[in-house]
Amino acid sequence: MGQPWVKLPLYTPEGKTTEHYLEILSVDSDAFQMAQSEMQRDLATANLEEDKAKRFELVREAKVAAAAALVTGWSLDDKFTVEAVKELLREAPQLVEQIDRAASNRALFFASGSKTSSSGPAVSSNSTRSRRGAKKVSANSSSKSKKQPV
Repeated sequence: MGQPWVKLPLYTPEGKTTEHYLEILSVDSDAFQMAQSEMQRDLATANLEEDKAKRFELVREAKVAAAAALVTGWSLDDKFTVEAVKELLREAPQLVEQIDRAASNRALFFASGSKTSSSGPAVSSNSTRSRRGAKKVSANSSSKSKKQPV
């Protein structure tokens, strides 16, 4: 595969560009394949749950965990951890779908030059976490994000 990750820009709820981004892997990555297997198991378990509210919560958490497995770094001030990513995704659930959509776009990972996803203003976060100040990363500088070992 071309690039191991791409930058998924974050936008304000109003659709304005921020300097914030998530670094995401492709759905073809080993990390995601393992997380997807876990999600399928968790979804099967959730379907056995009779309480609708509990079943909904189990399904949501399975999706959050799978999306979090795609995120390898970010530009936010908060320390990057898997639990912090999950918290962000719970606070801004629309990011789960947007991460999945970008990670499923295999062309992004083979593109030459820029490692930035062009998902546009549809990618936004209602979370105050994503609006906190972070260092700007220019196109010519190396990534300054906090990374998780893969």
